[in-house]
Amino acid sequence: MQSRLNPPRALVFGGTGTLGAEVLKGLARANIPTAFTWHQSRERAHALASELSMRPMQVDLSDAVATRGALRALREEGFAPNLFIHCAGLNASASLDKITDELWQKTMAVNCQSAFIACQELAPTMAQAGEGHIVLVGALDRTQSAPSPVHFAASQGALSAMAMAVSKELGPKGVRINVVALGLLEGGLSREVGEKLVADYKGFSALRRLGRPEEAAKAILWLALENTYMNGKVMPVNGGI
Repeated sequence: MQSRLNPPRALVFGGTGTLGAEVLKGLARANIPTAFTWHQSRERAHALASELSMRPMQVDLSDAVATRGALRALREEGFAPNLFIHCAGLNASASLDKITDELWQKTMAVNCQSAFIACQELAPTMAQAGEGHIVLVGALDRTQSAPSPVHFAASQGALSAMAMAVSKELGPKGVRINVVALGLLEGGLSREVGEKLVADYKGFSALRRLGRPEEAAKAILWLALENTYMNGKVMPVNGGI
């Protein structure tokens, strides 16, 4: 894939996850200078940074102040991303009566608030340049009904609504923002949702299987590097849920 941005510079939130790492590898194949965030996986972060010649940034995305600080530090150092991909996510399985205030707040902070902060901090430079691409990775396209923890589902619904609103505000300035709504993948968040939900998902899926991270990354990278006209929309990549 060849990016239409000139010159392209990417930032990925959640680069050490199963999906995030596949996205980083795709950006490396496209020769795009990239920075990515990590939180706890120090060894994996530095291994990816060394292998792919990318810049790792340790950030707790549940901390709004830390997230803004990292983005502003990146800008002050002269690295202005015109391509942003949000791959970070939390999906701790819990029934409605077991969702604590802390769990709700942390899930919303990582899954949605950090994406909002990135849009707010990166948009001015993108708009000034007349072009930018934002891809938010979510899990629901709102057209299908599948089992999902309530707090996680709420954060995903917020992502799609935010993308629609941001596209209307920034689209005239050449900035495109879209959501890739994924199904469960092998590895990654599927390990946190419990065996029953994974089994239910396979039963709902037209393909009767989980997705592979590389399949999801291809869709994300297409939106990030090839898309020219889709804006404010949700693209489902879920095996037929």
